Amino acid sequence: MTDVFIVCNTIHELGGVQRWAHRVGELLAERGHNVRLVGVFAVRQPHELTTTGPDGERLEPAYQASVIHADLYGGKPKPALLSRIANPLAYARYKRWQAVQRSGAARLRALIAAASDPADVVVICAQVHAMEWVAQATPRGVPIIAMSHESYAAANASSRGRRVRKLYRTAARFVSLTDADAHEWTRAGMNNAAAIPNPLPIPALGGADPAARVVVAAGRLSQEKGFDLLLDAWHDAVLTRPGWTLRIYGSGPDQEGIFEQARTLGLDSSVDFAGQTGDIAAALVEGSIFASGSRAEGFPMSLLEAMACALPCVAFDCAPGVRELVHDGVNGLLAPPGNTEALAAALGRLMDDAGERATMGKAALESVAAYAPDRIVDRWERMITLVLR
Repeated sequence: MTDVFIVCNTIHELGGVQRWAHRVGELLAERGHNVRLVGVFAVRQPHELTTTGPDGERLEPAYQASVIHADLYGGKPKPALLSRIANPLAYARYKRWQAVQRSGAARLRALIAAASDPADVVVICAQVHAMEWVAQATPRGVPIIAMSHESYAAANASSRGRRVRKLYRTAARFVSLTDADAHEWTRAGMNNAAAIPNPLPIPALGGADPAARVVVAAGRLSQEKGFDLLLDAWHDAVLTRPGWTLRIYGSGPDQEGIFEQARTLGLDSSVDFAGQTGDIAAALVEGSIFASGSRAEGFPMSLLEAMACALPCVAFDCAPGVRELVHDGVNGLLAPPGNTEALAAALGRLMDDAGERATMGKAALESVAAYAPDRIVDRWERMITLVLR
């Protein structure tokens, strides 16, 4: 039995990384490991971490959960070196940032030190920002498994690519979500790279109705998830297909702008902003198509959940994880990244053909067997055993 610490930037947001942490934490706890989810920062509107039992009852998670900075809501990166030299205020801010980080690392170190067997502890760092705390807090000899939940291309389109190469290079293993991304990281010099995909987050029970005239979308209303692109595509697709509804589940920093865009495009009657949901499976089975407008992804949980409900998926071909899940023309349709006309055409094709929706939905349900929880947690246990050796 191993003490496993899963550390994320936050653990109480309703995001893909948080859902991954919740699911993997549950699975490892069910195998008898002592699991603690640790968030570096708090969130202003926390999402309750609960599990649904076989009869629909709400169960408490089988793991423990902690927040290091319970009074801080997100972190700003430290000022650049030149700014610190030239600007005394930036230098002062940097020193405060260092003090916060030291105090948080001390709290995390205390949690790790309280493990039942110091020789049988593993830390899984799910996000590179959190690694700045993990690196300071983890005692020598405790292996760290570092993760990136976005594609190689997406990470390297921002400063995160540089930070991954710097902070994750000495981790016992660096885990991507696809073999293709792990290969790219290896070529970039990360010789500790490996891959483990996300586990299926909900039971693969199907249930979606191909006859429903509802397209479902779900995710954080933020720039990378591309709901603005999806609305542009929806405007074209629904123009000649009255009676269809695009139902969007989620909230986020861009929601006011997205609401305004829908109004400007005249989509008030065909777009339903349904807010957050605590039962994504029940939401998904009310649709007949799932749509994603994401600009960047890792291994999207939303697509996995939709396919488990027998929904054919329409998405931008924006990452290896999307291509691994959605086989174009088999269990869904792919459009070139950012091409809203192509996304509209793909939506229209499925909206016009209930038979194709049913066929692709059945194929989607069958294809998620590869991500069955037992298979994925077996891979995690093998990796934990390997790094402990």
